[in-house]
Amino acid sequence: MHFYPPALILISGIIYKIDNFVPLIVSFTMSWYNYHSHSLYCDGKAEPEDFINIAIEKGFHSFGFSSHAPVPFPSKWNLPEGKLNDYIDHIGRIKKIANGRIQVYTGLEIDYIEGIWGRDNHHILNGELDYFIGSIHYIGQFPDGSYFCFDGGNSDNFFHGIGTIYQNNYRRAITAYFHAEMKMLENDKPDIIGHMDKIKMHNGTLHYLNEEEQWYVNLVEELLDLIKQTGCIVEVNTRGLYKHFPPVLYPSPWILKKACQKNIPVIINSDSHHPSEVDAGFKEAAVILKQTGFKTLRVLLNNKWQDVGFDTEGLLI
Repeated sequence: MHFYPPALILISGIIYKIDNFVPLIVSFTMSWYNYHSHSLYCDGKAEPEDFINIAIEKGFHSFGFSSHAPVPFPSKWNLPEGKLNDYIDHIGRIKKIANGRIQVYTGLEIDYIEGIWGRDNHHILNGELDYFIGSIHYIGQFPDGSYFCFDGGNSDNFFHGIGTIYQNNYRRAITAYFHAEMKMLENDKPDIIGHMDKIKMHNGTLHYLNEEEQWYVNLVEELLDLIKQTGCIVEVNTRGLYKHFPPVLYPSPWILKKACQKNIPVIINSDSHHPSEVDAGFKEAAVILKQTGFKTLRVLLNNKWQDVGFDTEGLLI
């Protein structure tokens, strides 16, 4: 029997130890999956086939594409509306070619912008999707009417938006973000809520959020209760583990512990933009989920959402 070597990982200022506690169980086949990925159709760095080839090479059971859905204004990283059908047709062809080697699913990451955009737009409704991820990337508008995207690697843009739109009132901006997620859950009912606390992504540059403050804990609790009510799956997004320093997990481990106590299903996704990232951070995320009490992941297998046991090396299927 083989045991994994011990290691230490630092997540959101907390050290987690990977002990020699996970044996390989020869009676199970272990393999990963990923349902949050971005190809050249949006802001990814490779063709869809490149992702599938790597996923097959790694022994993935399934793989889902989730291009950033179109939005009603110019965007450098969203799929153009005129390319949506091409995207869906392209993934459909890959499904047929890869059949028997890997399960391929067609998804979208759909932005919710209260009052103007979401799941119910006709061009998205008409798409033949297997699932979709609901995410918030835009909170508020600048004086010229353009929408503030708080995401992205440039911290200066983030702090400029918070200063201009929210007068540096971070609590008000963070509250607006969480309230937008709640509206999205009520109106769009996504299969998966993407990186639910990503508003904290620039906290390592300038500490503007103390996650222990009661007002923030209350916001998280309110959102989790609504997630539980709607049956949505919480995404454990590993992109911050392999792209940020210090590493950051979305959502934070303390939030995952609360989600586990509420019996809310979770899924690990890497939010990959390059084929080399399809399972980046999965082992570290699996360790944290085990330590917070989770025994299963909810995944899309054989065209059905189901709960499957997991280990640090993959699903136990």
